[in-house]
Amino acid sequence: MKDQRKLVTKCLMNDIPAFVLCGTDINALEALREYERLANKNGCSNVFLDDLRLLIGDFEAYQAEEPESVKIPD
Repeated sequence: MKDQRKLVTKCLMNDIPAFVLCGTDINALEALREYERLANKNGCSNVFLDDLRLLIGDFEAYQAEEPESVKIPD
């Protein structure tokens, strides 16, 4: 999670499918929390899980600070 831009760029340059969540997406937090549950269940490293939790915190903070921008994606 530390270098999300680099990961997405690598995927795009190598035709690897990628999925992006935006802080304005009302579904993002629920999706990230479920992903965290799966990542933990499937044995991802503590470093990965810690980074993921920081990212979830960023989404939580953004949505709390900018509630008017959070909406159903269209």
